[in-house]
Amino acid sequence: MDDKRPDPRKGRRGSLISLDTKGKPSGPAHTGAPPTEHGDDCWPVLVEFALSLRGWWIGICDDLGLTPMQGHALRSLDPDRPSPMSVLADMLICDASNVTAIVDKLESRGLIVRQGAENDRRIKMLGVTPQGRELRERLCARFTEPPAAVESMPAAARRQLADLLKAILSERTAAATGG
Repeated sequence: MDDKRPDPRKGRRGSLISLDTKGKPSGPAHTGAPPTEHGDDCWPVLVEFALSLRGWWIGICDDLGLTPMQGHALRSLDPDRPSPMSVLADMLICDASNVTAIVDKLESRGLIVRQGAENDRRIKMLGVTPQGRELRERLCARFTEPPAAVESMPAAARRQLADLLKAILSERTAAATGG
């Protein structure tokens, strides 16, 4: 990273994962969030965990020569079916004008192509190139590698955790979309 901001992959006070003096993960840190009124710290820990993923994602994308938004865009595009730029903007939760710069960078690297839609040439469709497909596969392989703590869990516990997280995601998605 060339700017002066601190490296978000490094632990910092209040982060779920702290780094010891040698820069290695030292385990959970105090979340800074008080337990809920019932003394349960489950939700505050989940929120802290979610926030800690930012640095993890930045690191994966950086290793592959992508910005986090470029990684998110490439991950979001279906390599088997071109998508309109407006759909990508919706997936990235940003204005369509902001997608242009992201698409320009991906296109300049030969990862995606921009083409007019068959029924309306004003609509720009985005297709993933073979080079983009290969990088997307590497990106997806990296972010689906479970951390050691998850990998060492019994299969039944992993399934239960996944089911609980899916229920939370479903509830949050419904609340966000008014459904």
